[in-house]
Amino acid sequence: MTVIREIHRSIGNPFHRRLPPMHAVTVFAVAAASKSFSRAAEQLFVTQGAVSRQIQQLEAFLGCPLFVRHKQGLKLTPEGDALLPVVHATLGRLADACDDLRTVGQVMVLRMPPTFAARWFLPRLPELRALMADVDIRITTHDAWAPAFDRSDVDAAVVRGVGQWPGVEAILLMREVQSPVCSPAIAARLRKPADIAELPLLHTDPIDGWERWMRTQGLPVRHARRGQTFDTLELALAAATRGQGVVMSDLILAEESLRDGVLVQPFAATIEEGIGYYLVYPPERATQPKIRLLREWMLETAQGTRT
Repeated sequence: MTVIREIHRSIGNPFHRRLPPMHAVTVFAVAAASKSFSRAAEQLFVTQGAVSRQIQQLEAFLGCPLFVRHKQGLKLTPEGDALLPVVHATLGRLADACDDLRTVGQVMVLRMPPTFAARWFLPRLPELRALMADVDIRITTHDAWAPAFDRSDVDAAVVRGVGQWPGVEAILLMREVQSPVCSPAIAARLRKPADIAELPLLHTDPIDGWERWMRTQGLPVRHARRGQTFDTLELALAAATRGQGVVMSDLILAEESLRDGVLVQPFAATIEEGIGYYLVYPPERATQPKIRLLREWMLETAQGTRT
C-alpha cells in the first residue's frame, strides 16, 4: 500500500488535476520501445491506425509532438525523450502496486472453533492446500456462537450454531450428533446406561448435554452436572482418552479417536438438537474465487463425514 500512497502524492488528487489518457500513455511506451507503430500494433494486438490515433490523442493532450518519423522508424522528440522515463517509472510503480494487491488477495484467513480445527479441519488441510496452492491459508481459532467480520481480516469462518445470523451467508456443513465416549478401559465398566452414574462425567460449556442424553434414556438427571468442566471439547476428549471419565461428544469430531480405538462409543443412543457447523462469510465475498473454491471443497469434504 506504500506504493499506492507514493503514486497518489506524485499525481495529487486526480479529480483536481487532469491526467493524460492512460491507454495512450501505455501505447506511447510500447511505441517508444519498438521504434515502430507497426511493431507496436503487433505487440498490442491492434491495428497500426489504432496506435497512430492513440499517439495523436496524447500529443494533442500535451500540445507537443512526441515522435519524428524517419526511414529507420521512429525517433523521440526532446519532449518525448523527457516524458519516457516518467512513464516508465509511473507504470512500474503501478505494476508494483497491483502485485501488492494480488498478493493480499492470495491470503485467506479462516476462523473456526479449536476442536473443529484440530479434529476435523487439520487432518484435511493438506488436501485443501494442494487444491489452493497459490493461496496462503491462515487459521485462527475462536469458539464463538456468532460470526463477526467487522474490524477483522477474517475471510470466512466455521461457526457452531443454528445457522441464523444476520448479514452473512451461512452454509451447513454437518449436523452435530452427540453421544457418550470414553476410553476402552472405562467402557469395560459400562454394561447399561445407568452405569454411567458411577463414573466421572466430563463436560464442555454449556454443560447441559449430559442432562439431555440422560432424559432420553429415562435416567435421573440429578447428577448430570457433576464432574469436570473444560472450556473446549478438545480438552475434554483428551481427558477421556486418559481414562479420566466419560464425555458427551460430537461423534464427527471424535471420529479419528473412535477409528483408532483410543475412544469408544459405549452406547448407540445419540441426541440431535438442530445444532450444526456452518461455513459463514459476508455476502460480498461470495464471488471471490478463493471463497467459492473453499465453499465447494468444504461441502464436498463434509458430505463424506456426515453421520
